[in-house]
Order: sequence, then C-alpha cells, then structure tokens
Amino acid sequence: MARTITHQDDDETKPALFGDKDHLEISQSRTFTQMVFELLVEREPSESETKLLDLILNLSIDHGPHSPSGVETMKAAKDGKTMSEALASGVLQINERHGGAGGPLMEILYGIENGQWTIDNLVTDYLKEGKRLPGLGHRVYKDSDPRAQLIMKTALENGIGEEFVKIVNDLRDELEKQSGKSLPVNIDGAIAAVFCGFGLDPKLGIAVFLIARTPGLIGQYLNALES
Repeated sequence: MARTITHQDDDETKPALFGDKDHLEISQSRTFTQMVFELLVEREPSESETKLLDLILNLSIDHGPHSPSGVETMKAAKDGKTMSEALASGVLQINERHGGAGGPLMEILYGIENGQWTIDNLVTDYLKEGKRLPGLGHRVYKDSDPRAQLIMKTALENGIGEEFVKIVNDLRDELEKQSGKSLPVNIDGAIAAVFCGFGLDPKLGIAVFLIARTPGLIGQYLNALES
C-alpha cells in the first residue's frame, strides 16, 4: 500500500498523519522528492536514492510541445478546455509507448536477473513475435538518449542498480546482434534499471513518470493559451 495521508481516529478534524508521523512536522524535514519516494515505497530513501529520483523527476518533467502528451494538452487548451481537462487529455496519452515502458521492462529485468529468462532467448522470442522490446529506441534520439546516459552514469557512480544497467545494455547489444538494428537505451530503460536497483514494484515505473510530467504539461497548457 502507499503511505498516504490519514487522520487520527479517521477524524478529519484531528491532525493529519503521513504514516505514523505528523504531516505538518514531517513536511518541514523532507524534500518533495523524499516525500514522493516514501509515499510510494513506504520507506525513507537513502541519500543516493534521493539523488537519483531527483534527477529522474527533473529529466522527465517535460519533453517539449511535440511529445504525445504535450500535443494533446496544448490542443485541449486551444479548444477552450480548463487546465484540469487539458491536463487529463495529456495524461491519457501516457502509456507503454510514451512514458510507461519502464514497468514492463522492470518485469523483464527482474526475470533475467533471477534466471527466469536468458537475454539471447528473450530477444529471439520478441523478434519472432514481432514485439518491441520496451526501453529501447526513441523517435528523436536515434543514436543515444542523453537523459538515459546521464541517469545510468549517475546510478553507477552511486553504486545503485549496476547489474540491471548491465542487463539493459546487454539487451540493446543482443537486439542489434540478432536484428541488425541499433536502438539506444531510452529514458524509460534507464529509469527501469535504477528502479530495479531500488527494488521497486514494476507498477511504479509509470507512476513516477506521471508525477514528473504533470508540471511540464501544465507549462505547455499555459504556453498554448498565449500562442
């Protein structure tokens, strides 16, 4: 379960609690990133986990007006929709093809790490079935996704998820070997490796992207009103 706000005795007139701590007090000693981590994972993050999640949130905050979610948000703004309505339109575009590939890839990474699959067999199966490996390739970054490279570099420097970073890169190399296609690890792939290093549940892959991208979509909404 998530560590959401509750109230003493389930009475909203009594102090709000974050876990078993007073929400007013804990809000003065945590950053937003730390609160997000603890809310989703139900434990306090380490210094390295905070640093990496902070980086991931910052890098995921927006990707310009041409991203699928940005396009829909701006369209809704120009159609006269409220901020909430426009934001909802953009959020509905976030799925396994846009921002949500991290969760499915985390399941793959955990499966490879625990011996459920081998990299070569998994890539062979995906190619036979005509499926796309999550976390590889990007519509803009054809050779290298600089966001992904920075995340993986920072993870390795902080000793987090080394085995999963290696698996992601090995998947990329094996796909190129078998298919001849060179697809870079994208930001979803890098985030998946880090989140596996944190030991997170795969469903949190898209959850964090939703949290990160919301401010960017609001910014796109505001820009659309002025254009």
